Amino acid sequence: MTMMGTFYKLVSANRERSYCVSLAPGISVGKVSELIRAIDGRKALLVTTPTVARLYANKIAGRLIESGVDLSMVVLECTERSKSFTEVERLCQKCFEVDLDRRSLLIGLGGGVCTDLVTMAASLTRRGLSYLRIPTTLIGLIDAGIGVKGAVNLPNKKSAIGVFCPPDHVLLDPAFLQTLPRGLISDGLAEAIKVGVAIDPLLFEFLEQFSNELLKSPSTADMTKLTELVWRSSLRLLEELEKNLYEDKTYQRVLDFGHTFSPLLESMSDFQVSHGVAVAIDIALSSALAHELGLLSFEDRNRILRSLRTAGLPISSPVLTDEVCVKALGEIEAHRGGHLNLVVPSRIGRSVFINEKQRLPVSALQRALRFLDQESSGQTLLRPVASTVTHAAPRD
Repeated sequence: MTMMGTFYKLVSANRERSYCVSLAPGISVGKVSELIRAIDGRKALLVTTPTVARLYANKIAGRLIESGVDLSMVVLECTERSKSFTEVERLCQKCFEVDLDRRSLLIGLGGGVCTDLVTMAASLTRRGLSYLRIPTTLIGLIDAGIGVKGAVNLPNKKSAIGVFCPPDHVLLDPAFLQTLPRGLISDGLAEAIKVGVAIDPLLFEFLEQFSNELLKSPSTADMTKLTELVWRSSLRLLEELEKNLYEDKTYQRVLDFGHTFSPLLESMSDFQVSHGVAVAIDIALSSALAHELGLLSFEDRNRILRSLRTAGLPISSPVLTDEVCVKALGEIEAHRGGHLNLVVPSRIGRSVFINEKQRLPVSALQRALRFLDQESSGQTLLRPVASTVTHAAPRD
């Protein structure tokens, strides 16, 4: 075809992709039949972390090899500080060392950093390998491990470089949570509270009732309730994500709730403030702002703050000054197509967008920060991010 004397061809670049997220109870204790079906005869590299290897991955790998799977395993130190191109390159090199071909796949068995690194390596090695995710933390099970994104950090920027790369399959076993330290349970609860406040009032009510029970003793938590927490949270998140999975239809995303001020808070602390803690503080600030602007009732604001505290999470940080918040708003505009698109709750289970900075007076931001500081008096505001230890010892 020609247009004004120029030869051209319009090339369709669409790729039809889908993936399955499913409950798979029993993987944590070595029941691998569903995992074997997902591997489907392909050569595989299992990527995990030191603690997960000791508690789970060694047994899972052994069962897979006994079943005839052609499997290698690599153990990576996975922290926010090591979520870098250097680690991705090491993982890509490992793929070639164990002779993965274009039909082979990676398996990420670990928390959000582990699955991020696997996603990045899978997207780059041989221009794209298939991969599976088996998240082992609460954040992984209900958020970081179930979408299509992967990313690495730059020294001063959270998840600055990333890809959209869907997995083949995500397998969820809530029993992994029974050996998770309480701090990492709290981190995951922040993401569940985000979903509840933003879009699901019934999930929020469930969390009000169950969070404290779960934190008291993860090892003896009711498995029916754990499964409800994991499946309802992940299902609602996926239903919302699927509307705009590649973020190419709109930059207004309800699930950005809690993720406006938190990235800068994490990076300014050199990633010593955990993701869940940063999200919790962001949720608290966004909710306090909504009340200051007359968008959220006093009662609902207080319910949200109470739910965060019940989940063992802080609601403020001395790092988050009004100057830092204004800087965060400026940085987030670049990520959201030149608009603020700040998500704030209008009631439990319903959210609205503040699209332009002009609609967000600095005075309202200052009042919200001052209120949260006063409410937080006497709290330990900054809980450091966990090290590479991501699980406690399992029960006998």
